[in-house]
Amino acid sequence: MGNEFEHEAGHLDFTVNFLKAYNASLSKQLDMTSGDILETRKALNDDVSNTFDFEDGNVMDFISMVPEMRMTEMKFNYIEDMRETTERLMHKPYFGKLVVDGEPVYIGGATIQDNEHNILIYDWRTPIASLFYENRVGELTYRIPDGTKIKSDVTLRRQFQIEGGKLLNMFDSDLYIGDEMLQQLITDSSRSKLKNIVATIQSEQNIIIRQPLNQDTLVYGPPGSGKTSLAMQRIAYLMFTYRDRLKAENIMLMSPNEVFNDYVSDVLPELGEENVKNMTFYRMRNAFIYFNGRRFESLAENIQRLGHEDASAYKYKTSVEYFSHLKQYIERLGEYGMHFRDLKYGGKVLVPKELIERVFYEDLGAHPVTRRLHKIYEDLLDIYRRELKQLTGEKFKALDESPEYIGEREELKKMANDEATKELAALHAQIRRFRFVQLEKVYVRSIADKAVRRETIENIKRNDFKYEDLAPMLYLYIHIIGAGNKKIRHVILDEVQDYSNIQYAVMKDYYRNATFTSLGDKHQQIHPVGSPELIADDHHVMQLQKSYRSTNQINDYLNTIVPGGIDSVSVDGQDVQFIDVEDEAAHIRSMVSRDMPEQMAIITPSREAADRIFEELKDDIPGLKNLQEVDTIYNQDYLVLPYYLSKGFEYNTVIITESSFYDDLPLVKYVLASRATRNLYLLD
Repeated sequence: MGNEFEHEAGHLDFTVNFLKAYNASLSKQLDMTSGDILETRKALNDDVSNTFDFEDGNVMDFISMVPEMRMTEMKFNYIEDMRETTERLMHKPYFGKLVVDGEPVYIGGATIQDNEHNILIYDWRTPIASLFYENRVGELTYRIPDGTKIKSDVTLRRQFQIEGGKLLNMFDSDLYIGDEMLQQLITDSSRSKLKNIVATIQSEQNIIIRQPLNQDTLVYGPPGSGKTSLAMQRIAYLMFTYRDRLKAENIMLMSPNEVFNDYVSDVLPELGEENVKNMTFYRMRNAFIYFNGRRFESLAENIQRLGHEDASAYKYKTSVEYFSHLKQYIERLGEYGMHFRDLKYGGKVLVPKELIERVFYEDLGAHPVTRRLHKIYEDLLDIYRRELKQLTGEKFKALDESPEYIGEREELKKMANDEATKELAALHAQIRRFRFVQLEKVYVRSIADKAVRRETIENIKRNDFKYEDLAPMLYLYIHIIGAGNKKIRHVILDEVQDYSNIQYAVMKDYYRNATFTSLGDKHQQIHPVGSPELIADDHHVMQLQKSYRSTNQINDYLNTIVPGGIDSVSVDGQDVQFIDVEDEAAHIRSMVSRDMPEQMAIITPSREAADRIFEELKDDIPGLKNLQEVDTIYNQDYLVLPYYLSKGFEYNTVIITESSFYDDLPLVKYVLASRATRNLYLLD
């Protein structure tokens, strides 16, 4: 082993030195290319006048220089990307090694070739690197992009622990994570954000990461099975494998809350990729201008309200039965049931709703509903333009005849047009937002339960839409108006169990050109009411079994809540602590004064409780952060937060206050307890 270690240490030194030299060369090339760009731009300024003149030929000069400029700038961007890559790899060039058909294959975060075009490091996303995650040696196969399977003889799998360009440890194992790596992974409590897991991807995770782009995949797994990390690695894999047709702007990450996006923000840059677009379901409403000015309850408000109020309406509107009824209702709108508003301004009805309805059902009755509404939309815009022209004329005449307004005719015309446009602004907005459709009434009519319908009507009158109203109203808008985002090609959806079937359908139908990778755990529902299980018969369903995050003791406790829910592949730690206290803040103060955890979350049953305990502890715990529903930054090691903001995160130490609050909410307690990686305290 000694000679092997020295050999690998020598190879690492060679690789690091090559990367340093390559990086220095790239820096020089970058300076030269930057100079070329400046020189080309200067030539443009010197040789091409500000006024294009075809006779002088300067337009043709400019056109002839454009391709050169683009090529130079593309070269600059490529060199800059490679410079950043080599700088990143110098500290940890690779994490593993295979011997495949007698040849060494070192695997890391990017592919690097030497001066003779031999591959020194293989990107973990390359086809041959998939052999590293097979958890065994011997006769194996991997698949290349055209679908061909390549047979290979793998005689060695080796893992490395490298920091600062130095080899600290190495070991060979058929099981991918050995005890040493697992111990380091679990006890690494310094992580304030999610890190990439390319060095610790398991065989079952690797299969999911490498699923083809053109299929919908649904992944279930217990707490600590790496679902969130896996989601980020899948994004990186897709961007690498399908880079000719998939950019960061074509991928959407659907997050459980706003702060989650910051929590995962380091992963893709660590892998040399851009961060992708992100969205929450609640924020999706901003893409539909119809709902501007409509006040919808947030998910956090919904959770707090339904923690102590009747949830009948929520259960009805998220049920499979209502969703089925809504789809049938929409199918009949072409025959009856569509409702409209008068198009009016200043007390004047320009187009009565009865006329719009007659055009919709009689004049355009042969067309699909969406086509009818867009035709009416265009006709109403024409009416608006005629009204604007007429009103402008009237105002111009008044200005022209008034002795108070003196000016050129063009100035008076502009003034008249500005006044008319302002007066008709609400009318224009009504048309542009499709507000001539009375969507709220269509929605109310889709509710068969009379008690729920009455309650919904009262809420709408107060402009107090509940969170459970958002999905059916978006679904109606998408299918009636035809709204959609065609640019997104793949959606990564985390915590899928927290979405109702109608919410999932809204996302699928809005991102209609995208395939989905959805991940979750049926037992990890944070909502006090919860949602029915997702119906996804057309998805490729995969199951993760093992949990790597929390200690065996924490996982054993989780299995008392959901028997058999977790197959723990972990390390031992301290027992879960159940503590009866009179003063929770005083007890926490005493705990941290004796032994301040490296990372800690104090989870409370409400916003009020979080605010209260924060005020009591903020002077005793330096850097303590009271996480808010509107926060978008996650960079604190010591947090106080209400339970409904804890989804998706992990903490070295978790303290659950007022733990008996969750006795009737076992799945919520399951979620909160599973946030802890090393230490779990339940206070009461």
